[in-house]
Amino acid sequence: MNRINMKKELLSENVKIFMDYAIDTIKAMDGAPEHSEQEKTDMIARIAQLKEYLNDMEQSYLENTPADHSSPVDPEYIAEAGHS
Repeated sequence: MNRINMKKELLSENVKIFMDYAIDTIKAMDGAPEHSEQEKTDMIARIAQLKEYLNDMEQSYLENTPADHSSPVDPEYIAEAGHS
């Protein structure tokens, strides 16, 4: 399987790559009860690839979000001062 380096892509591109591959994987699951050993092995490999894509997507998300998740204005200050 040819792995795409998702970490170099934009977050939205990472999501699209993951979703496209996930849809293809779901389609490949059709007829699972009748899958041969080779088809089963291929499916396990596809699921492992999905996990890698998901990890890459998570990393891309973290790289594209602010590290400081605190509120820019203290909510207690707003409560005391009111708003204009």
